[in-house]
Amino acid sequence: MTRSSQLRLGCVARRQAGATLIVAIVMLLIITLLALSSMRGVSLESRITGNLKQQKTLLNAAEAALRMGEQSINQGQCTSPTFAPCVPISSVTANANADTPQLFNTTAFAAYLNTVQANAYEVRVQWYVVDLKLLGGQTQNMCALLARDCGRHYYEITACASASSTVTCSADANIPRVILRTVFAISDS
Repeated sequence: MTRSSQLRLGCVARRQAGATLIVAIVMLLIITLLALSSMRGVSLESRITGNLKQQKTLLNAAEAALRMGEQSINQGQCTSPTFAPCVPISSVTANANADTPQLFNTTAFAAYLNTVQANAYEVRVQWYVVDLKLLGGQTQNMCALLARDCGRHYYEITACASASSTVTCSADANIPRVILRTVFAISDS
């Protein structure tokens, strides 16, 4: 091999070393883009998981508030609709026909609203009980001799759990909240 051919091979080798560097940089760029896209996916999944956890926590807290309302009825705390936690039905309805319920109208029944704070999860739970009296076609005439209500007595329990320790359930905010409502019947006869 002559000296001139050796010089030519050296130039080609130097040019190939530069091409290898460019290929390596392109590969690093592709790997970096793949890593960034997978990090965005992981970030999105963690936000979705956090949202699901918060919704389950709020649902469990609202269900616990429903149980507290049922317990207050079972303990006889709702013997009169003027005592907390029982709300008179006239305070709960929004119109004269008494068919549109007001959810957590704190000005109408602030004295009847029960609030429980769970600071570990930043959850505020509120609940109230509405005395629905006798429903289902039962009349008071059959109980006139007893001088008291008899038959099935219905109560409506409404519970709300909000994801803030400062925002109430009546506030119209973008705070996540869960509102549950149930009807509870007690037989007096």
